[in-house]
Amino acid sequence: MVLKKKHRMSMPVVAIGWLLLIPSFIGIMIGIVALMATGKAASSASGSIDNTVRAQLEAAKIPDSIVAKAIAGDSITDAEKSSLTDDQRQALSDGSTSLTASRIGAGAGTAIAGGASIGIIVIAFIGGLLGWLLVMKKKVLQCPACSAVVAAS
Repeated sequence: MVLKKKHRMSMPVVAIGWLLLIPSFIGIMIGIVALMATGKAASSASGSIDNTVRAQLEAAKIPDSIVAKAIAGDSITDAEKSSLTDDQRQALSDGSTSLTASRIGAGAGTAIAGGASIGIIVIAFIGGLLGWLLVMKKKVLQCPACSAVVAAS
């Protein structure tokens, strides 16, 4: 008896296993790249939104200390608001609203794209597991004379 490794399934099933296994590796890589791209896009969008609102508030001639608080999301005291003109208060209110809405939108987009990326990774991983099960080999003892096969323990 000779110790050999043989496929657990027939050759057509093994071919189907490879057809599942190879694309699953590609799918996992695509999902990982998409997940990293989602994080990078979210951080760049946040910086872009902050710069736009900062420029709008500085164009309205709002003091830098109030602009910094508005961008950071800190509350602005009534004394600070009373030192502003009506146009500046309106610009501050518009900027704060725009900043909040943009951050919510960017966060929702990030959650959706990140969730889709994770979904792709999970589906590809499951396909890879199924493919691996189909292409696995087992150890057997085979007779060189008659080719009889017995499972090796």
